Amino acid sequence: MKARSVYFLLFGLLFGSQYMLAQSPFYSQYMVDKFLVNPAIAGANGVSSVNLISRQQYVGFVNAPQTFALTGQTRLIEDSYIMRAMRLRKDTKKKSRSGRVGLGGSIYSDRNGIVHRTGAQFTYAYHINVSNEWQISGGISVMGYQYRIDDGDVPYLEIGDPMIETTRKSFFVPDASTGAFVTNGQLYAGFGITDLLGSYIKLGKDVYGNFSTPRKYNVMAGYKIPVTSLIDVEPSILVQGTRTNFSMDISARMYYMQNYWAALSYRSTNSLILILGGRFDMFYLGYAYDLNLGLVQSYTSGSHELILGVRFGDNNTRRFRWFKQDERNFEI
Repeated sequence: MKARSVYFLLFGLLFGSQYMLAQSPFYSQYMVDKFLVNPAIAGANGVSSVNLISRQQYVGFVNAPQTFALTGQTRLIEDSYIMRAMRLRKDTKKKSRSGRVGLGGSIYSDRNGIVHRTGAQFTYAYHINVSNEWQISGGISVMGYQYRIDDGDVPYLEIGDPMIETTRKSFFVPDASTGAFVTNGQLYAGFGITDLLGSYIKLGKDVYGNFSTPRKYNVMAGYKIPVTSLIDVEPSILVQGTRTNFSMDISARMYYMQNYWAALSYRSTNSLILILGGRFDMFYLGYAYDLNLGLVQSYTSGSHELILGVRFGDNNTRRFRWFKQDERNFEI
């Protein structure tokens, strides 16, 4: 096999993976931070939150996929931190419509084999209250990614191949995503599309060095069921993928006193996921362990994901009637 074949076989495997085609890694704790999946979630629960996520995939493999992300979201309500900072003077007679707008953003770094990616996104969401019971939300994100190829350890069988020499080692990719979300605080459902632009990536002069990122779709839904005065159970489902392949997460999450939770998920890519977490005042911590049930189980000890978050503004939102459901629930 020539160096060209070896080189682009590696790229084909990477760009055909869930990371490169989807332009974003799979997260196991999307239930804790649904904004990771759908831009319409930004500000949907009326509070401000900041989350730090670290994910280590396939522990035991050399250069295994690794992701770090920092996300934040807020609702532009009258007494929010951002609105107080932006307000030049307070006019108590003027009716404000700012409570409908949500903002969000994220920065992250992702490594998958020889491909390193850093990126950022900005999100705008709009929320409409229906009959003081349901909330309908829509959102759009603009984002950009900087890819860097670290091929220093790739074994070449031919030195000086012109395809290798002309391949770009760094490039920028713009993109966008959109989504819709509906909830009454107990039942929720959402639909999202990422990679709207279908960005074209040209690595070299040869046609085999060119790739595109197909659109990815996701659908999620869940329902929180009160079992006792202290315990709630929330079954949920998340389906995501392209037109040619997809994966499905089926989960059951149990809350205790709304401040502690445990969840068990099955992913159709043959993985079992255990999630534990808790809230301590304004801070919360979650941990997920992914166990692959396939042949790869013999070569890895699994995948680990940690999320550390802080939540502001619970007291400020309780005067709004459409947030009354959120007073009982930690997450919508």
